[in-house]
Amino acid sequence: MLNSEYRMVRTEGQRRKAKSHNARAARLCAAGVGIAALLTGCTAESTRVAIETQRRADEVQQAVFERQHEGLVLLLFRDLSGKLERCRTDDERAAALNAAWNERDLIEFWAIQNERSRALRLIGVDAKLYSDQSIVDLLIRSIQAKAQRAEQGLAAVAGHAAGEVAADQLKVRK
Repeated sequence: MLNSEYRMVRTEGQRRKAKSHNARAARLCAAGVGIAALLTGCTAESTRVAIETQRRADEVQQAVFERQHEGLVLLLFRDLSGKLERCRTDDERAAALNAAWNERDLIEFWAIQNERSRALRLIGVDAKLYSDQSIVDLLIRSIQAKAQRAEQGLAAVAGHAAGEVAADQLKVRK
């Protein structure tokens, strides 16, 4: 019995140890997946698809807004025409025109607010897509921008040197 009890204790200890190793492996795997997600971010293709999708959604929303705006202006005109026909005095006509003008101001204010919200929405989408880009992509772009500036600097120095050589050759010929 002692031998079997020893085996059970040993087996139970091994089970506990295996569970702790499995939990540690699961945490490491989850951490690895999290780090990979942070490093990869949005790929260039997924960013392009997201931008195209947002552009199409914005076009649809703009078309809906334009139709609504046109319908409201037309409705305002028809309503004003009817009111003007029913008016009998100049004061009533002036009041109807004033009311219509105020309604037109509200419609135009709504149009301006729509343009502002559209701009903010597009800025927000661009910022979100930029923030979702992978760290590696951002580092590569930063390095490429620095390399391009260095190339431009070298080209400027080379152009200056070539100009000096050409000027020296002209002096020698004279």
